Amino acid sequence: MSSDLAFIGAICALVALAGVGIPLLIAQRNRRIVAETSSALAALHELNGRYAASVMPLPVITRRYRATTTSKSAFDRFRLREFLMDALLDEETRLAFDIDARLERMRRYSAYTNELTDVGSRSIGRSGDRRVNPEKYSRIERRLFHKEMLTAPTPVATVAAVVTYTSPQGRNSYRRDLAWGFVELRAGLDEARRQRAAKSTSEYLRRRERSLLTPKLRTDILRRDGSRCRICGASADTGAALHVDHIVPISRGGRTEPSNLQTLCQSCNLGKSNRFVG
Repeated sequence: MSSDLAFIGAICALVALAGVGIPLLIAQRNRRIVAETSSALAALHELNGRYAASVMPLPVITRRYRATTTSKSAFDRFRLREFLMDALLDEETRLAFDIDARLERMRRYSAYTNELTDVGSRSIGRSGDRRVNPEKYSRIERRLFHKEMLTAPTPVATVAAVVTYTSPQGRNSYRRDLAWGFVELRAGLDEARRQRAAKSTSEYLRRRERSLLTPKLRTDILRRDGSRCRICGASADTGAALHVDHIVPISRGGRTEPSNLQTLCQSCNLGKSNRFVG
């Protein structure tokens, strides 16, 4: 009697397993049929083949820059953001190449999605197979289409700058960090380039203004001012060394033209430095 019960139990278990397995097998069969007969999926596979290599995500851009100060006051004054931008400029060529490569992948993926939209609108829902219910076929086709789309190549970067200071006896340690992702890295490198260009332009303009102070113009200014310092009145007759000075310094946008030039003795000129003295 017990053996009969065991046999019946085994049969029931097999029936239960079959009840679970059969729907799964049917679903797998339907997916296979759709995958083999869908014109939309065939077009997607062709599209993926053309774009896969050019939109494959690239590795994370990783950089870490460290600075150590010799005093707490230097640590407090340390400009971490400027330090990081200077470090980026030291690797400008390589970083620019890495950034551009990832932006190009994003542009390629944008082209891919444009074609993908066109393929989907033209092809999805146009296929079928008598072995699969049309409504179910369409549902499976759409699900497989979205599943097999290429992944967007989102660019990722981990760039960090660290400044530290440890007291001579090692009793106190200080640390500041600045971390950038891809967006901040791209913007930071662009800003560093602009600042460098601005400095170069400013230096060029300063050199140009200085070059405009020709010997003739210098003589004209000395003659106009009676060869006397316009601050203290010292003259060449008393042995004063005279200079032609920019009233508004070149470093502050002053121009090399008679209205912005004056005669100063060496002492007054050194005392004025790059300050504007009205």
